[in-house]
Amino acid sequence: MEQESGFKACYLGKFYPIYTKVDETIKKINIEWDGSAFVCTSPVSGEIDIAWALQAFYTRASKKIIEERLRFYQPQVKVKYKSFSIENDSRRWGSCNSNKHLTFHWKLAMYPLHAIDYVVVHELCHLMHLNHDRSFWRLLGKIYPNYKEAMDILGTEKTRDM
Repeated sequence: MEQESGFKACYLGKFYPIYTKVDETIKKINIEWDGSAFVCTSPVSGEIDIAWALQAFYTRASKKIIEERLRFYQPQVKVKYKSFSIENDSRRWGSCNSNKHLTFHWKLAMYPLHAIDYVVVHELCHLMHLNHDRSFWRLLGKIYPNYKEAMDILGTEKTRDM
């Protein structure tokens, strides 16, 4: 039987309730998204720490969302990336290296899709321009004209702790 935990979690820019339930057949806490709420399943009843399970959910969700967005924007930027991963670097939302490997922060799944799109396009543009020169910003603006709005939503390193 599910019961509301009293907590909410953010997903794609909106907050949703977290429901809990006990399933003694599982080994570790798990969180799933059912389309309107989070369902946290635990092997034991009582007080549970859902922070780890929530981070695991966001990591899985970010990977899926970013993979879809990379597929969408890659042809528009006209570049190819080699691989990507979801990481926990609190200094940045994303990065790109000279081996064409892209990294993205797991917390991106908390933000609206247009903010995620900005980070994806930003990193794809770095495959053509490995710096933030004028050519980089022109390309970014051409592919994603509303990038300044997304930058405001994402904030700086100091505002990332949602």
